[in-house]
Amino acid sequence: MAIGLSDNEAILTQALRDVHEKWQNTGTVWQDKAREDFERKHLEELLAAAKAAQHAMKAVDDLLRQAIRECS
Repeated sequence: MAIGLSDNEAILTQALRDVHEKWQNTGTVWQDKAREDFERKHLEELLAAAKAAQHAMKAVDDLLRQAIRECS
């Protein structure tokens, strides 16, 4: 069985939730400037890229569904 684009979007959404939860948990033991720098330099960029990928997957999925409808 093939995994569709919407399935991949759901996988990415869950992964983002997991990353967010685990990152929040690090705040209980890691509370210094290095953590803030890491979040600003790496984590925020990663989350922004993942959200952009989600939007792109949704757009491609919508276009494919429209094409299937129009060709049916």
